[in-house]
Amino acid sequence: MAVSELRPNLKLVPTKRVRFHEEPEGRRTSGLKSRIQRDRQLRNPPIVAAMEDGNYLLLDGANRVSAFLELGFELIPVQVADYGDPSVQLRGWHHLLIDGRELDLREKYHALPGVDLRPVTHDQLARLLEFRQVYAVLVENEKELWGLFPASSQPEIDIHLRIGVLQKVVDAYEGLTRLERIKLADYEQLPEVTAGMEHQICLFPVLRKEELLRLAADGTLIPTGLSRHIIPGRALGINVDLDFITGEGSLEEKERQFQAFIDRLGMEGSIRFYEESVFIMNE
Repeated sequence: MAVSELRPNLKLVPTKRVRFHEEPEGRRTSGLKSRIQRDRQLRNPPIVAAMEDGNYLLLDGANRVSAFLELGFELIPVQVADYGDPSVQLRGWHHLLIDGRELDLREKYHALPGVDLRPVTHDQLARLLEFRQVYAVLVENEKELWGLFPASSQPEIDIHLRIGVLQKVVDAYEGLTRLERIKLADYEQLPEVTAGMEHQICLFPVLRKEELLRLAADGTLIPTGLSRHIIPGRALGINVDLDFITGEGSLEEKERQFQAFIDRLGMEGSIRFYEESVFIMNE
């Protein structure tokens, strides 16, 4: 289904019916929580996809949903995306670890059960990641590449087994060094920003949308900072007043009030669709 150029699909849903697929980042949630308490507004709605069990898979906005849960908001405004739409794409992040060499990750990964750590070449890199033949690849100063392969005794990589190993991979450095999420157009040339730095990079294969749905349905979370969604037609800047959420009335009544707010924006000409890619500053 193509993205509507008239209006995004916005609705009010029970906050506890939004299913996380990865762990939120506590430090970012804290700042957002304070801003929502102060302003009593939601600027950008989280984006979700409907699940077969009546819940909603969270695609983007883990810290916003976490803030709503911590603040005790029983309802949350969301944008519902069609997860079957090919234009909604699941992609991934890689992790740049500043001063990561101090953690001796190669030794830690060598000791992981069920993992065979062995060197790989730059020529092998794209194939190994794109065909998901490794759990991850550790890059040391752009020169040495170490693939984390399933041990020879392991069967084909089951999605739950993959997530279990990935959690151990990320746990080895998360919170212990400065971490930056990065994306790469290709693997031929690693980011120039790393040149001359003491750094390491963890490269990860991309998960599939059906796998994310399965994991969310059974409550399995992936490590923080591995997934990113490309979602055309994001609704930004709705700036909805949240006081009505905590007021009297049923979900149906509050949903009608929320839709009336969206209708008013439409009648005022305040909903505009832009096909161009944009940079959002100071978000």
